[in-house]
Amino acid sequence: MATTNSEEDSVNLWYLDTCCSNHMTGHREWFVNIDDKVKSKIKFADNSFVTAKGIGKVMIQRKDGQHSFINDVLYVPNMKNNLLSLGKLLEKGYSIQMEDSQLKMFDSNKRLILKASLSRNKTFKIGIQIAEFQCLAASISDESWM
Repeated sequence: MATTNSEEDSVNLWYLDTCCSNHMTGHREWFVNIDDKVKSKIKFADNSFVTAKGIGKVMIQRKDGQHSFINDVLYVPNMKNNLLSLGKLLEKGYSIQMEDSQLKMFDSNKRLILKASLSRNKTFKIGIQIAEFQCLAASISDESWM
C-alpha cells in the first residue's frame, strides 16, 4: 500500500488524475526499460501540446519492501509532475472508492493497495518510492580453469 508523503518529497509525488489518459513522468532515469521509438503528442486542457519521447516501465518499492512495476509510462521530457492515470488503472482491473476526502484503490482481490487524502488544492497525490535497479555483470579473471 502506498500513502501520501510530505510536500518536501515532491520529486516522488504522483498525482492521481482522472483526466489523464496515460501515466507520465519526466524522469528518464527511472525507467527499467523504455521504447524510444514510441512518440506521441499529448494535448492539455488549454490546447497546448507536448511530445512523449518513449514508453516503458518504472520499478517501484512497495511499503512491504517488495518491488512492483508501473507499466506503460510515457516519458515526457521536462515534465515537472508525475501523473498516474486513474482511467488506465481502472482498465487494468483496479477499483477506486472516493469518500470522506480520501481516495482508496483496491486490486482485483479487493485488497487495499493505496490510500490518498484530498489535499488543500483539491488533488489526490501519493508518494511512490522509485526502486533503484542495477545491471549486474560477471567476468572471469582467471581463465586457467577453462
